[in-house]
Amino acid sequence: MKPKIKWPEPDTERIIILAITLLVQLIVAFVLWTNLVKFSALFEVIGVIFSLAMVLYLIMKDLNPAYRQSWIILIMIFPLFGGVLYYLIGNKRPIKHMRENLEEQEQLHSHEVDLVPDINYLLEEKNEGLAGISKYLRDYANAPLYMDDPVRYYPSGESMMDDLVNDLKKAKKTIFVEFFIVEYGVMFDQIFDVLIEKANEGVDVRFIYDGFGTLTRLPEDFEEYCKELGIKAMNFNPVKPIISMVYNTRDHRKFIIIDNEVAYTGGLNIADEYINEIERFGYWKDNMIRVEGPAVWNYTLMFLNMWNAFNEPDTSYELFRPDSLLELNEKSSYDLREICGHSGFVQPFGDTPIDEEPIGENVYQSILHQAKDYVYIYTPYLVISHEMQVALQMAAKRGVTVRLMTPGIPDKKLVYRMTRSFYRPLINAGVEIYEYTPGFLHAKTFVSDDKIATVGTSNLDYRSLYLHFETNTVLYYHPVIQDIKDDMESSLEVSKRISVKDTSQSLFAHIWDAL
Repeated sequence: MKPKIKWPEPDTERIIILAITLLVQLIVAFVLWTNLVKFSALFEVIGVIFSLAMVLYLIMKDLNPAYRQSWIILIMIFPLFGGVLYYLIGNKRPIKHMRENLEEQEQLHSHEVDLVPDINYLLEEKNEGLAGISKYLRDYANAPLYMDDPVRYYPSGESMMDDLVNDLKKAKKTIFVEFFIVEYGVMFDQIFDVLIEKANEGVDVRFIYDGFGTLTRLPEDFEEYCKELGIKAMNFNPVKPIISMVYNTRDHRKFIIIDNEVAYTGGLNIADEYINEIERFGYWKDNMIRVEGPAVWNYTLMFLNMWNAFNEPDTSYELFRPDSLLELNEKSSYDLREICGHSGFVQPFGDTPIDEEPIGENVYQSILHQAKDYVYIYTPYLVISHEMQVALQMAAKRGVTVRLMTPGIPDKKLVYRMTRSFYRPLINAGVEIYEYTPGFLHAKTFVSDDKIATVGTSNLDYRSLYLHFETNTVLYYHPVIQDIKDDMESSLEVSKRISVKDTSQSLFAHIWDAL
């Protein structure tokens, strides 16, 4: 029996020092600015003029109206500080060097999708509306459409683990791993024991983890420790003891890619609550999918572009192209039509904050706009824009059965309160809202009309839809859609339907929600 690896423990003192350092900087900055204004009327004039300039900038900028209006109100209420505050944190795009690095990699390798035949016309023959979603994703997310790729659905984290570990053990060339939260435990050991073994066999093992999502879970030197074990590791956007809004941009993606032929993706992170080895907030309900075939190339491109933006870049992606992709590239239009519709269509895509395109939100809204019979939704958080709220309400008003499921036991009480503040207008419009009573629902999934579904990492909240790097997989006419629907209907049996009466609150509670 091989000895268990002793991983370095998280540095609690570092986290405390980091928090104190950031707090001190905030206090000093506030005191300095306040005294500057008191010291000279000139600074007061400059502050007001700058705030006015920010208001004019917002009026001219093509932004979500609710977001723009909120900032204008805030700036006008606090004209001395509001403009500076917007300048520091109001722009949702990542800081310049991060954006430039990522854009450079995406432009350098944008031609890689040219290897994938454009089969949108085959989906269009089945459904023009859904083909419109597919075209949008190819044009604006650089995400090709694939067909006949096997997909397996896992209704819980624990149901996935045996398959995942077996697939990892079969890896011959590469294993790419990217997660937001990573924490020591049973799930961690099962995955990393294989990663270390494969790295020792010469497999190219790369691991990206988010610096904020792992701040209290992994030590500062975890990246170096992985390298000693043969795993190439990258801490994305680590938090440092300097005030900066760069920390607002997080990598919320979750996937494992094996030999660029098999990929696992969905709502899970690497921590024991996700596979119910430990209990936090009751039973942890989540889901994942396993995708096999050429469609995995979309995930690979997302991973490699992220990796190469902050590491010594690969000179070419040619070595990573899977055999299944090359075989697809050689097929004629006749061959493609022959297999069309046998196992449906698969389209993995990424959403990034480096552009002005809210791709994830637009896909969700498009599903709602096109629904004719039903839309079922899993979401752990519900902090939505007016446009998304209207899309949900209008679908219900058209006679579509819209069922929205949220957690019965929350992980974040304040966000849960915000989530429930949206219930009343949705219910009044005919949306059915259920709370998953066994525990915390962390899945982010849509399914509609037995024709389209999406499983991924994008929550129905502003951070996911505007600030984070995310990934979702859209499925059209795929047999696995029935499995997703069956899982959602099973979850309804153990969930509580929320009525308008359940949303009744005191005047004070309404004021608190408004704040």
